[in-house]
This record gives sequence, C-alpha cells and structure tokens, in this order.
Amino acid sequence: MKKLNKAVFSLAIAGLSMFSGKMNGQLLGGMRIKSDEEGPKGQFMVYGSLDYSKVTTPSSSSSTVSSAPIGVGYFINNNDLVGVNYAYSQNAVDHNVVYKQNEAGIWYSPSLMLGKYFVLIAQIDAHYVWGQQVTATAESMENFNGYRLRAYPLIGILLGSGWALKFKFAELSMLQTKAKEGWTKSYVAGISGSTFGVGISKNFDFRKKSK
Repeated sequence: MKKLNKAVFSLAIAGLSMFSGKMNGQLLGGMRIKSDEEGPKGQFMVYGSLDYSKVTTPSSSSSTVSSAPIGVGYFINNNDLVGVNYAYSQNAVDHNVVYKQNEAGIWYSPSLMLGKYFVLIAQIDAHYVWGQQVTATAESMENFNGYRLRAYPLIGILLGSGWALKFKFAELSMLQTKAKEGWTKSYVAGISGSTFGVGISKNFDFRKKSK
C-alpha cells in the first residue's frame, strides 16, 4: 500500500508540474493551436538522442553509453501526443560492463506554442525498468527490475520540414528497482547538470493528401 501511495503521489506531482508548465507558457504568451487550425494532428513523431562518454586515467578507464529515450508518438490533436518509448544505459570499467539498464513504457506530452518557432513542452513517462549490475558481494552480474515515473519540461525549436531540436532543462522523477538485497529508490527533482539534455525529433505525415 505504501508503494502504491508513493506512486500515486508522484503522478500527482508530475501532473501539477505539467499544469504549472502550461500556466507558465500562457504567461509567456504561449498559445494552444485550435482544432480548426492547420497543425500536426494525425501525424507521427519520432524522437530521441544517443550519448557516449569516456574517462581515462593512468590506472583505469570508464565509459557510459545511453539513449534518453527513443520514442514514437501520435498527435491526438494539434497540441497533445501519446506514445511509447525505450531507453538504455550501460556503464563499463576497464572494458568490463558493471551496469546496464533498460526501460520501456508509455508517455504523454502536451505543448504550447511560444511564437512561430518555439514550443514549450511537458512530458510524463511511466516505465518498466530491468537490467543487470555487479554487486559488492559477487563478481557476477545480478538481475534487477522495477519502475520509473518521470515528468520534465522541454523547449523545442522548430527547424522546418517536421524537424525540431528539444532541450530538456529540469526533471522530477522516481526510480525504484528490486534485486536480491531488496528495493533501491532514487529521486531527482529540480535543475542540475544531470537533468539537462538535447534531442531531435521528426514528424511524419502518412495521411493521403486531398487534391
């Protein structure tokens, strides 16, 4: 029951964050595209980013590979998307993998236009998480699984022809995973170096054009 209450509380906070993002966008002059105006309703969007980093010292090296996340969405109207996405991360030390994590789930994203070329976007993810990690008591990899709830704002820059750059600048999230030792919980809230990110998206319109 406690886990359920925490999950409900986290979703409520995420909803408040999304609502706050909408209100801030309206204060900045943001506008929702009306249903009778031309917009992306009925289009599909593909988005994502891939990251790689490596640190080398005289005695060791470590590297990280991640996708954050890669997804497909559908515009249910001119302002709101729903979709599925997938993320992967892997850490290696001295060329030996010590941690790898997968997560997949559903997401919802409302938006507000800030002028002609800028968009304020909110996104909520609900993911199932699974992976493997090296524990302190064993040299072999140990399986774990759990879930993540996450909400974050983005600023989008429309580049034309359906392309857009997306800049994430904050995050509110809860990650809970379970291994042999029990549950591990981590939370992220606010603005920091780890909450910044850049991605790219492309809209596709598969509808037949009327003559």
